[in-house]
Amino acid sequence: MIDLKKIKEDTEVDSVIIADKNGNVIDALDTQHDTNIALMLETAFSMCNDMIKDLLSGDLDQLMAKSSKGFLIANRIKSDSIILVVSKKMSKLGLLLKYMSSLDK
Repeated sequence: MIDLKKIKEDTEVDSVIIADKNGNVIDALDTQHDTNIALMLETAFSMCNDMIKDLLSGDLDQLMAKSSKGFLIANRIKSDSIILVVSKKMSKLGLLLKYMSSLDK
């Protein structure tokens, strides 16, 4: 199991959620409304995965979104779950992209 506290300590993210492929929360740390976020995460990941399949004939591994207030990164882990990290520290973007890519797939 992925240690969410370790991820937060290592990367200083604001929140972390792991959801299954149906949008159910497996684990969450420092997140309000984690059930709603997990459902939205699964929907966004599924829709973007369909677009990747149509345009690039592949599968989506990572989804990133950025705003003026921060960013989020979602990665598929194993075949049946997705991890999402949220950070308001733009200076951590490179670190988080590398860290997320190193998580167990």
